[in-house]
Formats: sequence, structure tokens, C-alpha cells
Amino acid sequence: GRDLTGTILKGADLSGKNLTGTILVGADLSDAKLTGVDLSGVNLSNAILTDANLENATLEGAKLLDADLDSVNLTNANLRNTILVDANLSNATLIGADLSGAILTGAILTGADLENAVLTNAILNCVGHPICIK
Repeated sequence: GRDLTGTILKGADLSGKNLTGTILVGADLSDAKLTGVDLSGVNLSNAILTDANLENATLEGAKLLDADLDSVNLTNANLRNTILVDANLSNATLIGADLSGAILTGAILTGADLENAVLTNAILNCVGHPICIK
């Protein structure tokens, strides 16, 4: 995979692309179109994904430590076993998303929409949402 650490991809259209193995640490993907993109196992730690569209995206096993996902669209996304430690998911749309086995330690879920989201075996010691374990 390619190393795109710190790359500015604001507003880029990467829909349907396979980005498996790409390193996107600290990348700016705000307002990006990432529908159906495959980000399995990708390191997106410290990345900025505010207002990005990741509908139907696959992020299985991805690392999103301290990532900014404010107002991101993750409708029907595959987030199985994703590490979302300290991630900002404020106002995120996670309708129908699969968060099975995801680690949400310290994640901020204020205003997030988790309608029909799958949370089987997810670690929910997050903040700002009724699903979070205090």
C-alpha cells in the first residue's frame, strides 16, 4: 500500500476504490466522497474525516485512533473490529452500520445516529450517547 500520511485529500472522490494497505495517518479527507470504498485494516489515526461520505464503506479492522469523524456518513458501513479509541463521532450517521467487536474507548458519540447499528461485542466505554457504558 501507499503511504499517504498527512496528505490533503479534502473533497476528493475516491468512491469504490480499494485502499487496503494504504497509510492515511493524519490525512485530511474532510468532505471526501468515499462511498463503497475498501479501507480494511487501514491506519487512519489522527485523520480528519469531517462531513465525509463513507456510506457502504468497508473499514473492517481499520485503526481510527483520535480521528475526527464529526458529521461523517457511515450508513451501512462495515466497521467490524475497528479501533475507534478517542475518535470524535459527534453527529455521525451510523444507521445500519456494523460495529461488531469495535473498540469505542473514549470515543465521543454526542448526537450520533445509531439506528439499527449492530453493536455485538463492541467495547462501549464511550461518552455522549445512551449506548455508552459509564
